[in-house]
Amino acid sequence: MEFRGARGGQAALTWGQQGIWRSTQWLDDGDPYFNLAWTLPVTGAAGLDAVLRAVGRLVERHETLRTAFIRDGEAGETGEAGEDVGPDTVQRVSREGRLTVGVYEAAAKPMSAAKALAAELAATGFDYAAELPIRCAVVCQRGRPRALALALSHLALDGWSLNMVAAEWPRLVAGEDLPDPGRQPLDQAASERSDPPPGGQALRHWQAGLASAPRSMFDFPAREPEEPRFVRHGMDSPAAAVAAEALAARHGVTTSSVLTVASAALLAAVTGHHTVALQLIVSNRHHPGMETMAGPAAQDGLCVVELGAGTFADALRIGHRRTMATYRNGHYDPALVLAAREAEAWDRGADIDLDVFYNDVRQGGRWQGLPAVDPGDAEALAALRSRTRTFFVGAYSKVKARIFFATGPASSTCEFYVLVDTAFLPGDVAGRMLTGLEELLVRAVTEEVPLDRVAKVAGLDPVRRPAGWTAVGPDWVDLKETEALLRRVCGTGLAAVVVEDPEDGAADGAAARLTGYLVTRPGLDTPEAVHTAMMRAAAGRTDVLAPHHYVLCTAPPAEPGGWPGCPRSTEGGGRAPSSAMTLLER
Repeated sequence: MEFRGARGGQAALTWGQQGIWRSTQWLDDGDPYFNLAWTLPVTGAAGLDAVLRAVGRLVERHETLRTAFIRDGEAGETGEAGEDVGPDTVQRVSREGRLTVGVYEAAAKPMSAAKALAAELAATGFDYAAELPIRCAVVCQRGRPRALALALSHLALDGWSLNMVAAEWPRLVAGEDLPDPGRQPLDQAASERSDPPPGGQALRHWQAGLASAPRSMFDFPAREPEEPRFVRHGMDSPAAAVAAEALAARHGVTTSSVLTVASAALLAAVTGHHTVALQLIVSNRHHPGMETMAGPAAQDGLCVVELGAGTFADALRIGHRRTMATYRNGHYDPALVLAAREAEAWDRGADIDLDVFYNDVRQGGRWQGLPAVDPGDAEALAALRSRTRTFFVGAYSKVKARIFFATGPASSTCEFYVLVDTAFLPGDVAGRMLTGLEELLVRAVTEEVPLDRVAKVAGLDPVRRPAGWTAVGPDWVDLKETEALLRRVCGTGLAAVVVEDPEDGAADGAAARLTGYLVTRPGLDTPEAVHTAMMRAAAGRTDVLAPHHYVLCTAPPAEPGGWPGCPRSTEGGGRAPSSAMTLLER
């Protein structure tokens, strides 16, 4: 079938598109991980022609469904609308084209047949540059259309957009004239490149969060990964939903905050951290114009939750404020946030690993139709827990996450998922976190749960760090490996790393610092040169931290512990302003 929209054009990727695009680059060509299988019913007496017209109108009204993504300057220098575009990946909207629609006959259960067909259509990744981000087929029964099977690229639609399409579909089939959808991704890209651009407050939110977050939640010894490396488990628990609703009502928070803080508490219990950094998937649909735009608008928002002394109830109240602030500050220029991450990494002395995610995909972030059970009735809640079901979802070779918490769309139960990276945590931890989540929520309804007992309550085993690991601020570091790295960087083996108390005059509560001692040599004769070499050598590691202070000596000590008394050539932190800092200042 042929289509012809109101316009075509070319522009930079929107900020939401950039997030999905970066994630797709982790995958092999043809990997279907970011494909969405979707089915829509065809009700009434609509014939095949009416259904095909509805498909055409859907593609014509939503430019995202006729968008290709072109890399590395292949797109040319200007778009149809005359907007300058750079050499990076761009979105190109085709004004007209052709879409192949399959037509199939189902002997029985057309919706079931459509779901199977949608899964088949979505089993192969899209060629983003050469293919429309939609594949579809009509499923008929006795010649009458009964369902539409769809495979969609996540680069084209997100969960919010899918719900919009689902609401429009029956009206399009009926031949109704729908109002113009308003903003399209081309318009959104122009808005994001306005002067001044939006997102200034969100950038400041990120900078504050980065300064207080651990450089990684996984700063402990890695393990031999399982094959495939990433494992995902799921849970269906009406009891967890009822308990979460009760806790939300009691403490004046949302169930999304309850689930977010519970996830953070479980992760803290396993990893030995008192501060947890998660990236929340922020829909951004509260921003003007974006509520009616079909296309990916979500971005990652940084949520840093303090989980020190106190109870789970205390953490809920504090965590709710952090969660809400994160959702308010999720729309930003990814290039500036990346620069903020790089600047913090340069100052901290290690890559900032934020591969912990939470995604609440429930419509409106809430449940409807939960069982009518008094959460204070222990017997009734226990009976409800007998309906809990856990299950294995799948295993994957590549995922850009170390742990990923997510709800499912179910409205009458807590559908919850945990994915773990088995290079750091055993695969069965995903399943135990699910049952631990339910236990924590149910227990918190009837009693105060101290945060230092969450691991025991949830049935989780904290990771063990061998002797030689020490906490430096919010980070854990393997001193032996850090010293070994500095020696390799020196090339002479003449180096040492020690933990020193904060300097006189430092603020109360200031963290201890790492000091690196080494013998100067040509090419490695300034703190700046040493820090640059250390950061390059430490890239990707979660067990080491570049020293906060470097002391370059003219000769090594006679005894291993004599470095502080060695004659010094120069010393300093080595944190000369990086290119990332320069970008942020501009």
